[in-house]
Amino acid sequence: MDIYSVTPESSSPHHTFQQDFLTRVRDTSLQCELAGWSGILVPHNLHEVDPWIVAAYLGSVTRTLIPLIAVQPSSLPPQTAASMAAAYAALYGRPLHFNLVAGARDDELRQTGDTLTHDERYERMREFGRILRSLLQGKTVDLEGSHYQFRNFKLEPRPDVLSECKLFVAGSSPASVSVAKDIADVVVTHPAPYEEWVETFLKPLRAEGYTGEFGIRIGLIPRDDRAEAWRIAYDRFPQTWRSRQETLLKTRSQSAWSRQLATQSVAEEEVGADGIGSDPYWLGAFRSSRASAPFLVGSHTEVGERLGQYVRAGVGHLLLNGSYENDYSDISRAVAEVQLSTAGTESLDDQ
Repeated sequence: MDIYSVTPESSSPHHTFQQDFLTRVRDTSLQCELAGWSGILVPHNLHEVDPWIVAAYLGSVTRTLIPLIAVQPSSLPPQTAASMAAAYAALYGRPLHFNLVAGARDDELRQTGDTLTHDERYERMREFGRILRSLLQGKTVDLEGSHYQFRNFKLEPRPDVLSECKLFVAGSSPASVSVAKDIADVVVTHPAPYEEWVETFLKPLRAEGYTGEFGIRIGLIPRDDRAEAWRIAYDRFPQTWRSRQETLLKTRSQSAWSRQLATQSVAEEEVGADGIGSDPYWLGAFRSSRASAPFLVGSHTEVGERLGQYVRAGVGHLLLNGSYENDYSDISRAVAEVQLSTAGTESLDDQ
């Protein structure tokens, strides 16, 4: 299983950082590499440090880590994304992966003149992904599309390692799932509880003919003692009246994944009087407005066994929602439990 951490925020309304951004990026990337993880997600939004600059720095301080760089088609054309990947490969002899995002908030997109509707943004992503893949594979692109026009264009120079680049696409809404099925090497989702995720996401996507890989975006808080894990979870993600009201507003979000998680989060029961949840799957971090994904909380074995369900179903990529300096060894131990729980078992692909 490939594990991806995420680069730290440059600033946060919830935290006062003791170290500067450059130090935190360097330390996070080195800790990920030391833990044996595959890569690191470099997010894109209007209020964060440019992901391409961050990815270039990551290449200079690591030897094997692969950036999973978020790319929004409104921010750059596909040939520019391909040429930057080629530059990265030429400098560091490594591929990078692309996490294609359409943009979740209309108000932010309007700030930069992007007036496309939700579904139109995904149709643009479809064109973007097809062109990007062709250029990475060394093909000549000749296209008169709805959003892009090319005349016998071929990427030069093109290091051979670019053929190892992968396209990740998040899928929740019908439009995003359609595009992910068409262009993705890896379809990523913020997973519902396992049984619901299988019935509402995995099986329908396979029924529509998707044959690629799967990833999930999720947070992990495992510890030796499950009570300690839950204490840490509540300390890190305190819920307030305001955060709960924000969660209620998200049930009407334009973003399908945000709307679905918010709806599930409102319906989720709180932990018991002892402060321990009855199930490792927890949306309290989402309710706190400090995280954008579900978490698995509990002992190493509990977290590993629950994560192992998704892995046995075919998940091969784990995108962590946040990571902290003192979590690496505990997450790695939980992943080791996944390997134990999946050893000798067949996946849904084999059934």
